[in-house]
Amino acid sequence: MGYFRDLHEWLAFLESRGELRRIDKLVNKDTEMHPLVRLQFRGLAESERKGWLFEQVTGISGKRYDIPVALAVMAPNRSVYAHGMGVASPAEISAKWAHAQTHPIPPRIVSSARCHELIYEGRELLDAGGAGMLPVPMSTPGFDSGPFLTAGHWVTKDPETGDFNFGTYRGQIKSPTRIGVFAFPYQDISTHWNKARALGKPLEAAVVIGCTPNLSYCSTSRVQQEYLVAGAIAGEALELVRCRSVDLLVPACSEIVIEGIIPTDQVEPEGPFGEFTGYMAHREPDKFMNVTCITRRRDAIYQAFLSQFPPSESSVLRGVGQEGRFYALLTVDHGMKGILEVALPEAAGGHGVCVIRMDRSAGAKPMEALGIIADLPRAAPKILIAVDEDVDPRDMDSVSWAMSYRMQPHRSAEIREILVSTGLDFSLAPPEARDEVKTMKGSALLIDATRQWKYPPTSLPKQEFMEHARSLWQQLGLPALALKKPWYGYNLGVWDPEDIEDAERALRGEHYKTGELREAQRIQLSKTEPG
Repeated sequence: MGYFRDLHEWLAFLESRGELRRIDKLVNKDTEMHPLVRLQFRGLAESERKGWLFEQVTGISGKRYDIPVALAVMAPNRSVYAHGMGVASPAEISAKWAHAQTHPIPPRIVSSARCHELIYEGRELLDAGGAGMLPVPMSTPGFDSGPFLTAGHWVTKDPETGDFNFGTYRGQIKSPTRIGVFAFPYQDISTHWNKARALGKPLEAAVVIGCTPNLSYCSTSRVQQEYLVAGAIAGEALELVRCRSVDLLVPACSEIVIEGIIPTDQVEPEGPFGEFTGYMAHREPDKFMNVTCITRRRDAIYQAFLSQFPPSESSVLRGVGQEGRFYALLTVDHGMKGILEVALPEAAGGHGVCVIRMDRSAGAKPMEALGIIADLPRAAPKILIAVDEDVDPRDMDSVSWAMSYRMQPHRSAEIREILVSTGLDFSLAPPEARDEVKTMKGSALLIDATRQWKYPPTSLPKQEFMEHARSLWQQLGLPALALKKPWYGYNLGVWDPEDIEDAERALRGEHYKTGELREAQRIQLSKTEPG
């Protein structure tokens, strides 16, 4: 089977695997949709979260839309993300990312595509309602300033090199023909905008809504050459088609494309909007696009990400994508040995904390690996932790155990100055001092929570006893287990033959014999000698 041809095929695949909830009840996109899906991220285990397809959609105005809405369908959990990467399990994602980035496949241009089945421009665009024809949901009702594009993949072209960027930026619906865009100065769309501004020209743009998972993953992971890497994930060249009103190429598999012009001589306030850090983003001047054309499939599906408070779909997208990027950086670019796994916890938005599982015996150098990540411009998590191979980097109970008993802050921790990776971190400066964040330096805490020497065994029953207990548990019909690592005991290097013999005698019921041996080893204390 080849890769998914479009969003429709992807949703059918999810449904066939029980990973999609299809809702045929009329749902309000502005007040009900996001709150409903939000509940699964606040009240269900990660493995139980699914994608959603709303077939009947209305809004605050009472308008009924002829376009269904797919929400949280790209990354409700890591298993779904693995399917989108074309691998069998989440454990294989990072290796697939590393391969895709080192084996890019150039796209090919086609003359026609289904995303041009319906074309709205000029008077037809206005008569159809412009952006108002699309069922753009409100993400944080009660706080957001309006509906925003959350899975809008913005296509722009570098005015100097002609290189494309396919990046995800929030887009505020401000009028039928005007969409605000939020991007930090260091992001690619801002770089293109500044270059166009220097040339005295506006910047052409196209917003892709609804596509295959490989494209969404590349757009949210900060990789370069997104079209080429997306092709590598799929194992075949990505098909691109020319836009109608701007000189840009967009994926032929797109459901909806909004084309337009971004002025470079004007900005206007954008926001507020609920962001992935778990707080409302501020309102400040930024770019906007004047819509020139909207194209779509006849049976188009509108797709949105569920972001805002972590965990969310965006924390999975961002975290898993960065995990693959960091893993490739360490193992491919720097050729480091012993790097087993990179994890960015969902609770930190897939951004603020990074845990790297490594094997020191295979040559891993904890502080060197953490330092490479910390040196990444505008991308480094501010807390970086190295753990041993027996610690689960995705279980903060396990990580906390390692930090409690495998490190000493005075010799195992280091603070480094870094370039701030997101201005949405309100610990940098209070809301009234947001301008300072643009030039502010941040810091990263590097923690080596790996064992510096041999340890005694973990204080858990040996594996054979825990395996038997698990079998007995199942025979007794007790609730299903989700075992946390470690769940059985093992030796970490310091356990002498006498200790082994004592334990073996205990299993034979001969612990009195051990008592006799210890009695023979009594030490007589003097009256002044402490006990």
